[in-house]
Amino acid sequence: MSDCPTLLQRLRDAGLRPTTARIGILQVIQAAGACGVAADDVFRQMLLRGTRVSVSTVYRAIHQLEFLGVLLQGRSDHSLRTTYRLGPVAQQPVEVRMACRGCARSVALPGAQLRSEVERRAAEQGMQPAMGELVFQVDCLAPQTCRAGASVGRLAS
Repeated sequence: MSDCPTLLQRLRDAGLRPTTARIGILQVIQAAGACGVAADDVFRQMLLRGTRVSVSTVYRAIHQLEFLGVLLQGRSDHSLRTTYRLGPVAQQPVEVRMACRGCARSVALPGAQLRSEVERRAAEQGMQPAMGELVFQVDCLAPQTCRAGASVGRLAS
């Protein structure tokens, strides 16, 4: 249980709510170590631990955690089964922001899932986005409340 805060933080950093199923799945995968564990074995281990969960919940959560980079997929050495292990811990969260082109007002967004989607789409097109801050340029809807006066195109940092 000493690693629980680390697992909770990984879920929160990925933009996910730490549910009993997600925490249990991560604990089982973490206990398997670097060799990883298959999804059906995760399900069995959770049942043995007394955690009531459906096999579809385990598969769905594993795929979601893999998509968000919390888990890595691999193959076991002795069979063709897909295994999962914990991914590397992110050094620092990359921020996703919206910034007004007129006044440069900037708002942070919960961006782990959004950033993962952008990276996935870029990979589909044979591209790799830079790992810096992701900023969407927007225009304030109410010009009278926009803190205009700043030059258009200037972004807050």
